[in-house]
Amino acid sequence: MAYSISMAVLIILYVLVFVYFWYTLYAMFKAAPFVPLSKENVQGLLALARLRPEDVLMDLGSGDGRILASASPAVARAIGIEINPILYWWSKFRWRHLANVKIVREDLWKTDLSGVDVLTLYFIPPKMSRLAQKIKAEMKPGSRVLSYAFKFPDWQYAEKDGKMHLYLV
Repeated sequence: MAYSISMAVLIILYVLVFVYFWYTLYAMFKAAPFVPLSKENVQGLLALARLRPEDVLMDLGSGDGRILASASPAVARAIGIEINPILYWWSKFRWRHLANVKIVREDLWKTDLSGVDVLTLYFIPPKMSRLAQKIKAEMKPGSRVLSYAFKFPDWQYAEKDGKMHLYLV
């Protein structure tokens, strides 16, 4: 009996690890893998955003939701877009007590950005040009886009703090 329970637990863990790594590879193909920011970098990114109480913040590839949770006291709504089902469910569970945080399991390329005031992201360079086109086509003028580590080609940032870049649409 104990052997079959142990085997069931190992199989479940194996499946979870397989799903997590498969979606990590898939995320690299679609946009970027999950790489969590430190608490200091999250705070720096949000300080650069100059959040306002009426803002709607969206984090593309929200991972474990740490940016959403940190921003939630300062904004009207914080929305996370995450494609990895394990990270999606983990962040939904972890931040379930935050009423203004919503996490959506969705392909970010199909996500509507038109109602977003502040967009945060940590992408890889090959996807930045395509994302810049989407942002410029969908986001309203004056919206703020914050990118950690990587710059948009052919788009001048308004402000820079270390590896953090603030762009204005």
